[in-house]
Amino acid sequence: MISINKPAFNNIDILKKCVGAYPSATLNNAISHFQKIYGSYDQLMTHGEGYKIDASQELENLDKKFMLKLYKEQFASKKGGCREEYDKILASAPRQKCPMCSESIVTALDHHFPKSSYFLYSIYPNNLVPICSRCNGEKKHTKPDAVTKQFIHPYYDDFSKEQWFEVRFISQNPIKLIYECKENDHLGEEASNKLKSHFKRLKLADLYTSNAIVKLGDLKNIFRPLLKTKDWFSVCEELKTERDMVSGRPDSWEYALFEKLIKEDWYIKGGFVNID
Repeated sequence: MISINKPAFNNIDILKKCVGAYPSATLNNAISHFQKIYGSYDQLMTHGEGYKIDASQELENLDKKFMLKLYKEQFASKKGGCREEYDKILASAPRQKCPMCSESIVTALDHHFPKSSYFLYSIYPNNLVPICSRCNGEKKHTKPDAVTKQFIHPYYDDFSKEQWFEVRFISQNPIKLIYECKENDHLGEEASNKLKSHFKRLKLADLYTSNAIVKLGDLKNIFRPLLKTKDWFSVCEELKTERDMVSGRPDSWEYALFEKLIKEDWYIKGGFVNID
């Protein structure tokens, strides 16, 4: 997945700016509380313990309804006082790619901890992550309050140098495959559980398998002329070239696919035609 630098904003200034748009609203003594929970969020996420972050409790006049209003009217609205910050966070995704799947184009900001339960973080920049429509829909309102319900957080997690999922062939003729999350025990239990949860809940196996099937169809067309000469060496070399081209992204579906194919003798020696 794609790692992104944390937003470089003064979180309390954003809070003051959004609340200040409503003359009747006041922070009173709430600033110290926000400083505390924002700091706790950052610390827990840094140590991979996001599941310990408590759901929000209403704070004086800053109830759930008002906090959600701040996000909708002051952060997400094109006329909002903090829309500039919204756009900067949205634009922080490299190449506009969704950091949660590394595939689709980002379309909005997601509350990593859903605002429905963690409403005091509704305008906290570190909780706002660029996301595509697909991942946003799959993630929905999942409350990440357990180790097995975590998602990769692109501001705090970086697994981009790990091939943490792999391809398994279910059938050789016709070719059928599936993507699976590895055990990843070397990363520790909490990281391993987070990767499994992320992979499963965002249904990345479906997305990557679909992409891979299309790619295998393209490879069939490329390799078909080599059937007559049985030039399996050229097939293998092309697969290695394809793998090396994406070697800088070992956590991509392409890398996992080619890393698997170059080890499959049946595929190299003509099995590539067995794709519908």
